[in-house]
Amino acid sequence: MADQNPTAGPRVVPIDLPPAQTEILRDELLGWLAGIEEDLESDEPPDPGADAREADAFRRLLTALDRGEIALPDVEAREAMSRAAEGYDDASGYRRVVAVHDAHHALLSLLG
Repeated sequence: MADQNPTAGPRVVPIDLPPAQTEILRDELLGWLAGIEEDLESDEPPDPGADAREADAFRRLLTALDRGEIALPDVEAREAMSRAAEGYDDASGYRRVVAVHDAHHALLSLLG
């Protein structure tokens, strides 16, 4: 298979998400940025360099949402978003909610 990006430089791709998802992502990114800013303002932030890189990644993602396109690859943005999504899933009990949902609908399907 031919290399999709033979120069290994970033390529710009469109962000084609429904407006509702874009708004959710914008709100989440702004919230995560606010949390990072609070961490950085504390007397002893755990890792100011990592926090600053994560904040930069979230800002790039916000800019990409506003522009409707994103430069890829962006490894730091992917890692930051992955950590944030996993944290959200853990905090919201996502795995439990999905398991309960699946159990409810499995029983409903048996009931006809």
